[in-house]
Amino acid sequence: MIAKPKWSIVMATTKSGAKVRQTYISGFLVCTMVLFIIAGFVGLVRLAWYTTSLGVAKFGVYEARQENEGLLLKIQFLKRFILKEKEKVEKLVKFEDRVRLQYGMNSISSDVRMAGIGGRPTNQDLLMVTLLDPVLLGAEKVKENLNDLLRQAILQDSTLHQMTQQVSSIHKKWSQRPSIWPTTGRITSPFGYRMHPILGQSIFHEGIDIANEIGTPVYATADGVVRFTGVKEDYGNVVILTHPDVDCETYYAHLSKYVVKIGQKIKRGDLIAHIGSTGRSTGPHLHYEVRVGNRHMNPLSFILPENMIVD
Repeated sequence: MIAKPKWSIVMATTKSGAKVRQTYISGFLVCTMVLFIIAGFVGLVRLAWYTTSLGVAKFGVYEARQENEGLLLKIQFLKRFILKEKEKVEKLVKFEDRVRLQYGMNSISSDVRMAGIGGRPTNQDLLMVTLLDPVLLGAEKVKENLNDLLRQAILQDSTLHQMTQQVSSIHKKWSQRPSIWPTTGRITSPFGYRMHPILGQSIFHEGIDIANEIGTPVYATADGVVRFTGVKEDYGNVVILTHPDVDCETYYAHLSKYVVKIGQKIKRGDLIAHIGSTGRSTGPHLHYEVRVGNRHMNPLSFILPENMIVD
């Protein structure tokens, strides 16, 4: 039978004559010690790993905190930006409302102005509010506000463009509406029936006669285009301006001369001719007519005070 090996520890000193001591250790005790050593080493490795992981985690938390702070700053900046832009949009809305009121146009209702903005939050939105952190909630709110602002801006651009076109059309019509005196002088014959100074009978007078010296300037009473220049029976030298957007024409007759040509574009107040006494006339004067849709109208009903004329 083979005997089990035994482990021994020999202890000796350097002194002469000292005894040598020998201690025996069992194999079980040796294995136990080796296991403890291995376990201690593994523990040290795990401790080092946990320490490193904790450092990395702390650094990650620091970076996340820094990123959150940066996001919060961006959110605050966007909130201020949205607030300022909303104030600009509100000013444009007030301006548009005033202009629409001034020009007699229909106003835009508050329901249309909202353009689908706002409304009660859904259950999903409420759930998100309870689950998301403040930074994400702030970012989501900024996103919603930006979308609302974008819809408002698009709507405002559309309504302003529409209003601008309407105002431009109104101004164009107003500019072509006869509204000023064609010349200076005194009215010697009004609009309507009168005793004709040459024929000696009651005849309908289709305009007004304004007497003054030969050569007195004659001005266009509205924007238009020269349709005719030349001699017409009874009228003598005449200039006819057409104002197509208001279906109107103005006649300037008995002229000594005219300074415009057919097809020329004319602005209200432009010099077009000079008073004369050509055609059937008893003295120097301007015969002035306003015709709307080929109907003779009283020119005096078109002449406005200077502070009411829109150019």
